[in-house]
Amino acid sequence: MVKIIRRVIRITAFLILVAIIGFAAALFVITDPNVRIKQFGEFDMAPLSRLTEKYDLYDADGNFLSSVTKNGNLKIDFDKIGEDTKNAFISIEDARFYEHGAIDIRRIGAALIKDIATGSAKEGASTITQQLVKNTYLTPEKTFSRKVREIRIARAIEQRLSKDEILGLYLNSLYFGNNIYGIETASRRFFGKSAAEIELDESAALAAIINNPAKFDPIKHRENTESRKKLVLERMLDLGHITKEEYLDACNETEFVTTYANENIFYDHAVSAAAQTSVRTAYEGAIQAHVLGAMSLASRADLTAAALVFDVKTEEIVAAASNTYKNLVGMKRRPGSTIKPILCYAPALDSGVLTPVTPLLDEPTDFGSYKPTNYLGKYYGWVSATESLSQSLNVPAVKVLNINGIEKSKDVARKLGITFSDNDNGLALALGGMEYGVDLRSLGRAYCRIAGGGKNAIKEESAYLLNKMLTECAKSGTAKKLSRIPNIAAKTGTVGTETGNTDAWCIGYNKKYVTLVWVGAPEGYLPEDVTGGSLPTEICAEIMKRPELRSGAFDRPETVISVDIDATELYKNHRVAAAKSATLPKDRVRAEFSIYNMPDRKADEDLFFGDYENFRVVSGFDD
Repeated sequence: MVKIIRRVIRITAFLILVAIIGFAAALFVITDPNVRIKQFGEFDMAPLSRLTEKYDLYDADGNFLSSVTKNGNLKIDFDKIGEDTKNAFISIEDARFYEHGAIDIRRIGAALIKDIATGSAKEGASTITQQLVKNTYLTPEKTFSRKVREIRIARAIEQRLSKDEILGLYLNSLYFGNNIYGIETASRRFFGKSAAEIELDESAALAAIINNPAKFDPIKHRENTESRKKLVLERMLDLGHITKEEYLDACNETEFVTTYANENIFYDHAVSAAAQTSVRTAYEGAIQAHVLGAMSLASRADLTAAALVFDVKTEEIVAAASNTYKNLVGMKRRPGSTIKPILCYAPALDSGVLTPVTPLLDEPTDFGSYKPTNYLGKYYGWVSATESLSQSLNVPAVKVLNINGIEKSKDVARKLGITFSDNDNGLALALGGMEYGVDLRSLGRAYCRIAGGGKNAIKEESAYLLNKMLTECAKSGTAKKLSRIPNIAAKTGTVGTETGNTDAWCIGYNKKYVTLVWVGAPEGYLPEDVTGGSLPTEICAEIMKRPELRSGAFDRPETVISVDIDATELYKNHRVAAAKSATLPKDRVRAEFSIYNMPDRKADEDLFFGDYENFRVVSGFDD
């Protein structure tokens, strides 16, 4: 009986061994990328090729800035990464990386034995090459078919690339949480320096994070990070990569940079428009430093913020920063009242339907099915066009758009660089009520064209008068936190509902630079204290107060002149009329006009000139 049992055991063991060998042989065949299997298709090098793409960015003076991927993530050459950094990741993720092929049979066996012994399935055995495949080629589902595909691709990669090339791609594509990709971006984020410069403890800390970026986030969970960092260092010590003394020294607590400010948004914009791999940008280092400093005002987790500085002449971004690593290039948000100068007042000035002193009646108004309201439900009666714009009153803006005509206003806005959807056809456009909104760069460039004298989008005199109107917004209007900065114009905007605000804007500018600041809550609502006139304007002021961004007053074209108008007619009768020669000084108000749109009553032949027949005045938009 015993002999029979032994014989059965031997036969069973033999059959199991044959089955294992047969399964291994079959697995080896089906995971061979050179064996064509229709279900898995041909190996595609494109995803890896995208990782190898590199764009070298240079500043305005031609000095090298950084290398980035097509997605705007920072990239570092493999030979610039320190040995401690390479060894830290290899030690904790794949100790035999340089010894095995695409998969590590020994490690798989050890992991399987440990899982059987502990009754769990927690041991991982993926090689660095397999991890690269997971990050680049595959979706998260866990199926046998997916695992086979993973190994096939890993083997194909090992046949085509060297180990150093694979490790370089791996380190440049790793995810460190919070939209941070690549070791260079992570190093800048957490240590404020290049991955080429980090110390042993910092290398170990970065290697610790990738195991679980949420759990080992060094800003939120410092103790977790330190604990796993020590595990990385222990592995490095066991493998002989570091000495005992180096280990003990690196076990001291690592210092991390806690600020959220980063300049990846600049790289994102630079690469998005790149036509070649060597990109000359308009980057100005001194201004960039100020923008990064100003963004410290937005170092809070309950909002997203971005600031972009444009050169008015070229319309190029010279500096940019945000408090997120999300790519904001394609993001569109509703512009709120920042659209009013572009869509309402610029077309009205250009066509002559109003002047900066034209009286507008601010009162509850029903435009058929649309009934806009002012902020907090406050109305101010008769106000000038300048007061209406600087105080960001809603009802007068809608009236101006209504008089202009929506299509005519959109045509002017398009010339300034704003795009609209097919459904953007209502009077709510005056308040930024667009289906998709605008992207940051387009809105900033629209203001560049206004600041730059119209640039053939609107008349030079219209641009000048609009700039002067918006200087009042900076002096005493919704952007009055900019009031101490000379020669600055501005417009704010706030977007929201009765539940809360979702977006807040400030655009401050002079004749040289435009600074656009956006603060938003892509999900949910902003804190109650955040409006266009608060945090965005504070950030804008912190940037624009710097000497590098200062400028002289806007240049007045010859087609704009100053004229005395009759104060009585203006304030009592709500009409814009030139003062007569007999009008007393106390009854005169000095104002600027385009010579093509002068007051409708002439006082003296030799006082001023203009095409009076073409002048049109709108007195209050009475309905």
